[in-house]
Amino acid sequence: MNKLFDLSTRRQLLLVVASTGALLLLAFAFPNNYVATFAFQLLTWIILAMSWSLFSGNSGYASFGHGVFFGLGTYATAAVFRFTDLPFGVALVIAGLTGGVLALLVGLAVFSSARFAGDLFGLITLALAFIVITIVSNVPWLDGGSGVFVRELVGDAWIGRSATNLYIVGALLAGLTAIVAVLAWKTRWGAALQAIREDENVAESLGVATYRHKVLAFAASGTLAGLIGAPQAVFLGYIEVHSVFALNIPLFVLMMVILGGIGHWWGAVIGAIVVVVLREALLGLGSADIAQIVVGIALIAVIIAMPHGIAGYIEKLRARKRVQEVSP
Repeated sequence: MNKLFDLSTRRQLLLVVASTGALLLLAFAFPNNYVATFAFQLLTWIILAMSWSLFSGNSGYASFGHGVFFGLGTYATAAVFRFTDLPFGVALVIAGLTGGVLALLVGLAVFSSARFAGDLFGLITLALAFIVITIVSNVPWLDGGSGVFVRELVGDAWIGRSATNLYIVGALLAGLTAIVAVLAWKTRWGAALQAIREDENVAESLGVATYRHKVLAFAASGTLAGLIGAPQAVFLGYIEVHSVFALNIPLFVLMMVILGGIGHWWGAVIGAIVVVVLREALLGLGSADIAQIVVGIALIAVIIAMPHGIAGYIEKLRARKRVQEVSP
């Protein structure tokens, strides 16, 4: 039977749909704009973590350029509002396509050679970030070094009326990202990516189309990151290269996935929630530096106590429970 239709996959997809519905209903219960804003930012990081894990977590190819696709999504949205009268829905699609097309082109070029595997792939994606930042900074109709005021371009469009509307878009995108993550984990596509992570040479010898699967996964990862860049552009109001292409974005995402557990699609969700909530609570103390230090210490502690992350530890406990249940 195709894994796409097995009981476990159906249950996880049903859980994702139900959770998305619950998130949408939650939008009507926000007591103030601060809660809606925080919830939207939390969803943004969850989507970035899941989309990064979709490719890097499954394949073992660590990308340090994930923020590039996110940043391009924000600038593509700004460009649509700046030069056209198209609605936000169209800008959202264009943002996703922008991130996806770049990831596709990079994947087609880089994965065509086995020389660019492992650490070298990470360096290439890091270099990609510097290249894109330089281009965007020097192209007048994108940025030109002065930034773009998106808020005044949005006007009275629905997406810009409240943080709750941004949250609704974020919840829908989170649901979409989770569905793709489940399918990438539970289907032959995911099995191929996991085989690549374990040993790419062996996977190829067994007939796995490693090139095709890596390119498709990387393009899907870039598309999802680009999509969430669209509402983020509206949320920020003003975008400039050093904020939306910041190198700490992929580093934060990597920290979230490691904390939650690489190799489990839902580990990225747990990691993002823990990091964002903990950081927000610590920021209430008035020091961003202390928040960074405490989050870093928490990550080290989790790695020591739970080498496979929180999700891996949960799976270990579940496996131990199953063994106890079958033992006489």
